[in-house]
Amino acid sequence: MSVNNMFVNCLNTINTIYDFISTKKPGMYLRFGDGDFNLAENKNELLATANPEIAELMLRAMSIRDERILICIPHHCNQINTLEYGMYPGNHEYTIDYIVRFINILKSKSQILPNMIYTNVALSYCSVHFPDTVINIHKEIKKHNVIYIGNYLYTDIFLQKLFGNNITRINTNSNNAFNQKTVVFNELNKLILEKFNNFDYYIIVIAAGCASRAFSSLIYDTYFVNNPNFFLFDYGSLLDYLYGLNTRAYMDLMPPKKDYILDNI
Repeated sequence: MSVNNMFVNCLNTINTIYDFISTKKPGMYLRFGDGDFNLAENKNELLATANPEIAELMLRAMSIRDERILICIPHHCNQINTLEYGMYPGNHEYTIDYIVRFINILKSKSQILPNMIYTNVALSYCSVHFPDTVINIHKEIKKHNVIYIGNYLYTDIFLQKLFGNNITRINTNSNNAFNQKTVVFNELNKLILEKFNNFDYYIIVIAAGCASRAFSSLIYDTYFVNNPNFFLFDYGSLLDYLYGLNTRAYMDLMPPKKDYILDNI
């Protein structure tokens, strides 16, 4: 594979997100993983049932070619020199065959690849090896007004601890969150029109499983293109671990520095 010079490592991915938020630059950080690629091919995922609409939105999100949109896929592989310290099979390492599949789906709709391809595991990896960068991201987010779209499970106190007191939440179910699309976008549209469009810059934190990427596709087309005054942060499974839930293999294999992060944000 000749595209390894496009791949951005975990630390640089986090630093790029930090630069966006700290300078109030509009953008989106979109994390595509195995489940998203399955749904894009109209195959069921563990916590999401496939359907043509979510498949089309997933492909649409993957096909966005905008330098403000950070497209991320699993790309850590020894054969293309993208493996990082501490990664191994079952812990963020993929074979070249998997990565070729991801790349082919990524460009199936647009026929071209992004100029840079970021990593989808940056936050979880840095929470182990570079926890201060994770702390700094949260400190920057907490300076802004935040819309949280995601799992209803987390308490208000927990979300305020991570993202600040100026947070407004739109809850989704733990699985098949895409089924709540109409409710989510009715609430989001009301919030943006009545409140958040009055801010020069705000953050959307999204944590709704694979539905996050389908929702993000709609958010890009509906809000970002016409009025790019926010950064959308696709958070990922680290949210579970910080809350005290063990939901991914890496959490046992390479435990994030939970207490240090929570004590310092």
